[in-house]
Amino acid sequence: MSAPIEALVPGLPADGSSPIRRIAADFLANPVAVAGLALLAAIVAAAVLAPLISPQNPYDLAQIDILDSKLPPGSAAGTTGTFWLGTDDQGRDMLSAIFYGLRISLAVGVLSTILALVISLAAGRAAA
Repeated sequence: MSAPIEALVPGLPADGSSPIRRIAADFLANPVAVAGLALLAAIVAAAVLAPLISPQNPYDLAQIDILDSKLPPGSAAGTTGTFWLGTDDQGRDMLSAIFYGLRISLAVGVLSTILALVISLAAGRAAA
């Protein structure tokens, strides 16, 4: 009969719990880390669901009314509801602009991280 995997691989605990479970347990024990993950998940959800939760598409010129320019936060928007953060000088809803801008910002952040990872992995392999 062969030895258990815990005895063969150094670093694995002998009680059968995996390192991933220990890391997850340590992470979940930290309330600040869990709150940060929840905030990140909310931001990503707002970016992904921007077309569904935005009151206005800031890129659709048919929805923009120049008469609604520079409205203060909480102003009524006629048929579309309320401009919760007001409008800019072109009549675009600021909340919608933030949601749609968030999509672009997250995409740039993810792509730059992936590019940095590829470059650093290539440089590390070349150095090794």
